Amino acid sequence: MTVESVLTNKDVPAEIMQAFENAGRSGEQLLFVIVGDLSLKAEYGETALAATESGFMVYDPSREEPLRTYLHADVSEAAVKRMYGNARLRVKFRDGSQEDVFRFTYAVATLADMAANFIEKISGGSPAEEEYDAVCATYEKLMNVCPKCGRTLLHAGAECINCQSKGKIAKKLVKYIKPEMKTLVICLFLSLVTTAVALVPPFMTGRLVDQVLPEKNRGMLGWIVLGLFSTYLFQYLIGILRGYLLRVSGDRIVLNLRNDVYKKAQSLPLRFYDKTSTGSVINRISGDTNTLQAFMLRISQEVVVQLFLGIGIIVIMLVLNWRLTLLSLIPVPLVVVGAKIFGRKILPFYRRIWRRWAGVVSVLTDTIPNIRVTKSFAGEERTVNKFKSYNDAWFSVDTSAAKISTVFPNVVSFFVTCGSLLIWSVGGNWVISGTGGLTTGLLVAFLSYASMFYGPVNFFAYLNDSYQQALSAAEKVFDILDAEDEADDAKGNCPPIKGKIEFRNVNFSFDRTKKVLSDVNITIQPGEIVGIVGTTGSGKSTLVNLLMRFYDNYEGEILVDGENVKNIDLQYFRSQIGYVQQDPMMFSDTVYNNIAYGKPSAHVEEVIHAADVANAHEFIARQPDGYDTMLGERGVGLSGGERQRVSIARAVLKNPSLLIFDEATAAVDSETEHLIQEAIERLISGRTTLMIAHRLSTLRKANRIIVVDQGKIIENDTPEALMAMKGKYYKLVQIQTMADQLAKSKQEENFE
Repeated sequence: MTVESVLTNKDVPAEIMQAFENAGRSGEQLLFVIVGDLSLKAEYGETALAATESGFMVYDPSREEPLRTYLHADVSEAAVKRMYGNARLRVKFRDGSQEDVFRFTYAVATLADMAANFIEKISGGSPAEEEYDAVCATYEKLMNVCPKCGRTLLHAGAECINCQSKGKIAKKLVKYIKPEMKTLVICLFLSLVTTAVALVPPFMTGRLVDQVLPEKNRGMLGWIVLGLFSTYLFQYLIGILRGYLLRVSGDRIVLNLRNDVYKKAQSLPLRFYDKTSTGSVINRISGDTNTLQAFMLRISQEVVVQLFLGIGIIVIMLVLNWRLTLLSLIPVPLVVVGAKIFGRKILPFYRRIWRRWAGVVSVLTDTIPNIRVTKSFAGEERTVNKFKSYNDAWFSVDTSAAKISTVFPNVVSFFVTCGSLLIWSVGGNWVISGTGGLTTGLLVAFLSYASMFYGPVNFFAYLNDSYQQALSAAEKVFDILDAEDEADDAKGNCPPIKGKIEFRNVNFSFDRTKKVLSDVNITIQPGEIVGIVGTTGSGKSTLVNLLMRFYDNYEGEILVDGENVKNIDLQYFRSQIGYVQQDPMMFSDTVYNNIAYGKPSAHVEEVIHAADVANAHEFIARQPDGYDTMLGERGVGLSGGERQRVSIARAVLKNPSLLIFDEATAAVDSETEHLIQEAIERLISGRTTLMIAHRLSTLRKANRIIVVDQGKIIENDTPEALMAMKGKYYKLVQIQTMADQLAKSKQEENFE
């Protein structure tokens, strides 16, 4: 029995896995294992259920024979029976008997439901391969939840940031603080200096009240005022210097963090972006990095300063009057307990607020760049309503959070005020009665120190709030930084590409529930021009996406010149492919730079030649600034056909070994199509070319046509041979011919 890449909800103990291997049939794949937490005797302990195509096995150490095997063919029904606090997997057999085979808590119940469904479907004759896809989907969904705390993860298998050690999180953040450590140490020293200086004024104020004013000593008054002026001037000058250094240092921290996040975002596979909106990614790079920056500076600076300030103030207060000091500490336990309660209450809101705000940003990134589509379909009101609904959802959550976040600081302030009133009440009585050795000046000084002391108390009370915000932001940022890069294990292997392409038994599914490609086998010879046709959603573009390695999680092999594409340097391999999309994307840059995007070092003559080959030079030369004309967002300033020809020029300049055209003429008029077709014919000469097309007229140069239907290759031959077969391709040609004739007759009627 083989156990490679087995699905499981947690690590399977070695002795259990060994028992499954020994009991399984030779050569049979172990599909999935569910590790349970109760024995059939309701005792806590690790049990397990494992499934194969032919049957399933259950390991339960509480039985005389710990391991039992069952065949799917013997099963008539399988279902989970839920009881109070636990559940059982009950199986009915074809001989009429039944047995409870597996017991577990509700933590495993969903997986057990999946296993029962799998067993019952297989026993009923359903293909094991299809049911296994459903099992994979269930496992993937459950992997989105942390098994320890139940927190929803950002993607399947992601490490729960709430459960991982705080030291691990700190280590990731220290990487960005370390380069600024010298500056931060200087800022910390300046903070300590200003903090020490800030302890002087209350003491001098006390002397002013007790000695200078009663004695009407103008000379001493002048010296004290001058001393206070010098103290404040020094304090604020140091504050200006520290503020500037801290601002620059903080900007460098967020600069490096943003650069790393953006760089990582560029190296992530397309499947990451299939599940993550661009608005969400933008929000992480812009907003969440700022939140982390603020928290890192707060931790590296304010914590030490506030701690030093708090300790210093307590020492001075104890020296002044230890009994009043104890009175001033009464609100502190209440603030600490309140901070913990506040942290638990507010944390879920930060995650919800982030998700709602990411939704708002996603609407912005979808609608603003597509403003022409919105206006052309008179969708302004719908778009505004959509934005309003997302904005209202954010407002609703933020308002709910505000109820908590505004109550807590005011409660803290109330307790602090009560502490001050307590000092006034007790200390005032002592001053009036002349007991306790307390003077008016000493009481004023003590109250000043007490008010300063509550500053650090408030800081540490709110620190948990800042931490929860930073934790929420870190989760989103680390989701990108810790994500797995595109697989590129063959760096440096750059064989010459001649152009032979082979698909061998390729199967592919985006989510393991439905196959997009099934058992694809194709061989394309170097220099061959192959047209790929089929109805919408048949899998044409997916073939191209797999060839370009946008997705690597497919079964089978894709080879170029006999070399598996996964064994070729990824950057080099893509540099050998010219890709022209149906909707060519232009950057907000000059026409020249858009053409030279694939070859930034190209000479001016090369760019002009590429534009000439693509039938683009003439219209570019007519632009106000020629090749230096700036394009708007997504190529605004050029027509669809002009953008397509710039895209072809980009491919020409790249001089690729392989060419891919994905509906290159689908959205242009006949005249523009003719110009584009001429450009394509010049470009494809001598190169292996794949042409995806709905307009079959664009495939007139194709040596061979591949017809894709529901993810399978159903026809593969020359155009003439396929027409003679009168199969799918023949029907597509007939339908398009009739559509063209109908369009032509309508044009003639309109002309008359």
